[in-house]
Amino acid sequence: MTNVCTFRLDDITPDMDWDKFYRVKAIFDKYKIRPLLGVVPDNADGNLKCGEYHEDFWEYMASLERSGWSIAQHGYRHLYETKDSGMLGIKKASEFAGLSYEAQFEKLKSGREILQKYGLNATIFMAPGHTYDKNTLKALRKLNFTCVSDGYAKIPYFTKGLLFVPCRSSRPKISGGVDTICLHCNELHESDYRELENFLERHSGQIIPFSELLEQLWYPGKTLKIRLQEKRCLAMHRVRKYVAEDEVLQMYLQDTFDENASRKKRKRIRALPKLLFGRKNYKNRASDR
Repeated sequence: MTNVCTFRLDDITPDMDWDKFYRVKAIFDKYKIRPLLGVVPDNADGNLKCGEYHEDFWEYMASLERSGWSIAQHGYRHLYETKDSGMLGIKKASEFAGLSYEAQFEKLKSGREILQKYGLNATIFMAPGHTYDKNTLKALRKLNFTCVSDGYAKIPYFTKGLLFVPCRSSRPKISGGVDTICLHCNELHESDYRELENFLERHSGQIIPFSELLEQLWYPGKTLKIRLQEKRCLAMHRVRKYVAEDEVLQMYLQDTFDENASRKKRKRIRALPKLLFGRKNYKNRASDR
């Protein structure tokens, strides 16, 4: 199983932006694709309260699960309590990482009980902000979770008694290996729907249900090779994030862009001295915008 992906939708709550959710669901339904839904058991994050509260939310989630959509527990209340970046080091804020085992266990247990109360027996976990630590994993095992939707390797792997299914992408693309594409419905814009539909049309044969990933039996343990692979992917993620947030680098990339790959490469090489020694000029241009 190589060069395939699955989708997950984060921040699923009774008061999410339902218009956006229904719109993205219609696109997935058109191509008969059923993503993994990250349901927040007891949402207290005001940033996720983007629409009218739906009283039939839990019944609707159960109906989606019966029709083949997978359900994951997305944290507990989606409130960041620490500045610990956890095992992956992606975000310096966490609902879990940095807290004691006992505190994490109680939060995960409370969230699990809410889902079970409404008929959702989710054994998949996804942490808000991709932040979790060894205590999180210990508590998940104790509560009989079997899978974590996270990690930056190129294939799923077993470690600490749990299956980790990589989640490296926030935009629709084939990243190589096995990947989960993470979308936040509340944050989608018009261009995102077009991008998603174009991707599904081109790559429908490479998109599989999350449940199919769980049915495979060939996944290895977290070998040294996988650890190094994950470290490389995380390093590249940090580089891309740094470039995306640096105005000077963004201007350099725009100034040297060319649709022809070889011309673009030559332009960027020739402009490197200007980038290295004329950074002040770039900053002045950025401040004039």
